[in-house]
Amino acid sequence: MTDAAVPAAMAFPAAPLALAARGPVANGQDRLVYDHPDFPDLLFKAPKSLHAALGLPEGAAIRLTLADLRNFRRLMLKLAPRTLWHPFFKESDCYHSARLSGTPTDDLPIPNLYGFCDSDIGPVLAVERIAMPGEALGRTLKSMAAAGPLDAQTIALLDQFAARMFAQGIVAGDMTAANIALGQRGGQPQLVLIDGFGDIHAIPFRSASTRLNRIALIRSFHKMAGRIGLRFDENTLRFSRASG
Repeated sequence: MTDAAVPAAMAFPAAPLALAARGPVANGQDRLVYDHPDFPDLLFKAPKSLHAALGLPEGAAIRLTLADLRNFRRLMLKLAPRTLWHPFFKESDCYHSARLSGTPTDDLPIPNLYGFCDSDIGPVLAVERIAMPGEALGRTLKSMAAAGPLDAQTIALLDQFAARMFAQGIVAGDMTAANIALGQRGGQPQLVLIDGFGDIHAIPFRSASTRLNRIALIRSFHKMAGRIGLRFDENTLRFSRASG
């Protein structure tokens, strides 16, 4: 997208991006995140190499072992290396379902996804950068909780985030405080699930059942709340400071 009417910051890369020399700005279990000075409102996600995802030195032989039978993720990576792209496709499915339901871009509890583009490290997924003004990356809920008890404003933002997750039926396979970041949209602060969304299970029960997804979300919020000094009420779907 290079139309002159589109602000330069939101233009979509029309030529391959030079990312290899820049290095990643974030490093996850299976993915790397890059930025580029020509596209300040975007980040670019790429899968790690198969060796890195398996925790092996580059160039090492990849062989099936009996231990792999007890680790489904490692087994699938070795049998079908294209599994590295599985989370990208699941996130895209989740995003498109939310957008096609009519949810405005500024009201999504997940980042906007802009599609795949080419780079010198291979295909990368262009995503909305979630951060406050002047920040390269958004502060995570985990880091904010580690700095001290969460204040009333942050808890209110967390309530708004939870309400959007339930209202829009977002499926979250890995919702943790480390995957929720603070950013600004439409001039207002928001908490956004930047990673771990989409139905990653082989049989997508959560995508098929609103009830099962609601139960899974409540369980995830309960678990997350206990780790950041909060409690979650499954009746009101709101957070509060943990007593004691």
